[in-house]
Order: sequence, then C-alpha cells, then structure tokens
Amino acid sequence: MATQQLTIPMFPLNLVLLPGETKTLHIFEVRYKQLVADCLLNDANFGIPFLHHKDVGDYGIEVKISNVIKKHSNGDMDIAVEAVKVFKIVEYSQVLPPKLYGAGIIRYEEEIHEKPSHILQELIKEYMWIAQQNTIPIDAFDHSNVYGVARLLDLSSLEKYELIKTNNAVQKENYLKPKIKLFIHLIKTETELKSKFVLN
Repeated sequence: MATQQLTIPMFPLNLVLLPGETKTLHIFEVRYKQLVADCLLNDANFGIPFLHHKDVGDYGIEVKISNVIKKHSNGDMDIAVEAVKVFKIVEYSQVLPPKLYGAGIIRYEEEIHEKPSHILQELIKEYMWIAQQNTIPIDAFDHSNVYGVARLLDLSSLEKYELIKTNNAVQKENYLKPKIKLFIHLIKTETELKSKFVLN
C-alpha cells in the first residue's frame, strides 16, 4: 500500500531516538530557534534525520515538542521532545527559504504493532536480570513492541539507526537478538573477572 508523503521541518542531529523515547534538547542556533518557534506556534512536529560524519542519513524520527523546559535570557531554549514515528527521507533541502532551517519530504515507515516474540522477551528478561538484578513485570510486553525492547538496551545512535533502517519487525528482532546475547556475555564475563579478582 502506497504511503503518503509530506514535508516537515528538519533538525539534523547526531542522534537517533526510538518511538516512545524522550530527550531534552538545548536550542542555541538561530535557525533552530526559528524552527522551534514555528513548531510551537503551529502545534507542529519536526524531523530529526541522523547526521553521521556530516552526512544526513536516509532515515530519521519525527518528534513532537512535549515541553519548553526553560527559555534563557539570550533566546536559547531547553525543550523536551518525544519520538513519534520513523521516516525515510524522499528529498532533503538544507535550507527552505524564506525559513533559515531546512525541510524534507518524508515517507513514514510501517509502524510496528506486534508484540515481541517469546524468544526476544526471554532474552531481554535475562539481560535485565543480570544487568540490573531486577525482573520485568509479567505484563510488560502486552502493549509493547520491538522498539519497546530496544529502549531497554544501551544502544548507540548508530546502532539505533541500523535498527530503524530494517524493514519489518522480524528483521528488527534479528538485528537485536545477537546484540542482546553479546551484552549478556560481556556482563557475565565482567562478573566472573570481578569474582576471580576478589577471590585472589
């Protein structure tokens, strides 16, 4: 099914958020102060395409401004944003006159509604147990998806970018499973080394 394309303001950053994730941004450049002011005025969202080695990637995340935390005397702002949807950039303009900021034509990626597979649930439960010595509530995944699992991991923005680029829930799970297994192995190894160090 063809997905609708639309144009949204763009704020490229070396940052990837997953749907449902929140972040505080410090806004200090004039062009992005203008972008935020326009979004607040029009109750609009903006896009954060992934900026890696000065190159704007093909994918990004649409975010909504959930709160203006602070307005500084010099016009800088601290804002809280929440990630909404993953998009693919169809066309990108670094500046879209008369505005100072850029914009992009985007196509939303298919939203993930399926619950994580049993295998992925068990892996993340094991990871959380050995990493933080706590358990996940039995109904934690009833209203979650693969992004909900990924948010529990300490993934870098580059790893999150690789995740959002994958095509569907199955591929996303296949990307996450070996990473979780590696995290589990590294934590177990570190624990064993600490134990041996204490014993000696």
